[in-house]
Amino acid sequence: MSSTTNTTLIRVDLEKHMDRRYSVAIQPTLLDPVAVVCFWGSRRSSYQRMQVHPATTREEAEQVAEKIVRGKIRRGYLPE
Repeated sequence: MSSTTNTTLIRVDLEKHMDRRYSVAIQPTLLDPVAVVCFWGSRRSSYQRMQVHPATTREEAEQVAEKIVRGKIRRGYLPE
């Protein structure tokens, strides 16, 4: 993810009827100076979930985001 603050990954497996999206963004929040915000769900419906990982510095947020993206790529997600 290095220099970008927003990454979207997709995973499509027609045999399992899987069509998923996973987005990772670094952004400020009301309570924390910066946080990693993850959204995921189906690409075919409006179903979506969200999780926020607070961070104290932008560098810490970038490390968390990169770890999340690497894990998703290991599980078969690809850049959109």
